[in-house]
Amino acid sequence: MSEMPAGRPLTLCAMTLRGATFAERVRAAALAGFDSVGLSLDQYRRARHDGLGDAEMRGLVEEYGLRVAEVETPWDWTAALPNDEEGELLFRVLDLFGCPQFNAVRFVPRPEEEALARFAALCRRAAGHGVTVALEFMPFSELPALRDAWEVVSASGEPNAAVLLDSWHHHRSGDPTGLLASIPADRIASVQLNDALPEPEADAREEARHRRLLPGEGAIPLAGLLATLRDRGVRARMSAEIWSDALEALPPDLAARRVFEATCHVLDEAGWPWE
Repeated sequence: MSEMPAGRPLTLCAMTLRGATFAERVRAAALAGFDSVGLSLDQYRRARHDGLGDAEMRGLVEEYGLRVAEVETPWDWTAALPNDEEGELLFRVLDLFGCPQFNAVRFVPRPEEEALARFAALCRRAAGHGVTVALEFMPFSELPALRDAWEVVSASGEPNAAVLLDSWHHHRSGDPTGLLASIPADRIASVQLNDALPEPEADAREEARHRRLLPGEGAIPLAGLLATLRDRGVRARMSAEIWSDALEALPPDLAARRVFEATCHVLDEAGWPWE
């Protein structure tokens, strides 16, 4: 294969092109212009089931001039300590790809003091691998808004704890931009860009997982969001996460190109300082 051109500093998230194989997603991301991909533990398992070994997966990523920028996992850090079976797999995959970040979610109710202690323990283990723990909030999770995720991150006192900002979740949670403007720039690990329907559906989880829109095609004021981040000095990694049944119906190469072009257009229009 001929050498791939260097992509722009933009990540194709794991939940974009969910139906594609590991090889298809890597190829599509590289051809579109992304410099990195996200990977879920389920995608890793599926690739292994399909016959790809660890060395082959890492080789594919390197062959296409990409890197794995983040790992997504359904593992809930409040449900078990960081040394359970799922946690072991998580850190093995992070080490395999030299990945600097994983995204943590919380769907299991726990007493707050206990949950905070478990989160801090997870961060300390991640620090030993040189990994940032990016805590994500979702309107339908136990951390429904930015303020909830930031309270955990700040209270943990762990330097490798940060917030993951997803534009769909931020928009649907109704969080004020004032709080966003007060969070230290270096505590926002990454930003996942996407867009939303003008009117929210009754089932937020269903909408979030099937009917997100490409950046710039919906009702989210992305220009204002990006301006707030830019003016605060945030230089977090930008990524594209579009859970969309319509997008999944397209060939992976075409879908990735549309995602890349739409996301770059929104960032360029906002004057984002690419680095």
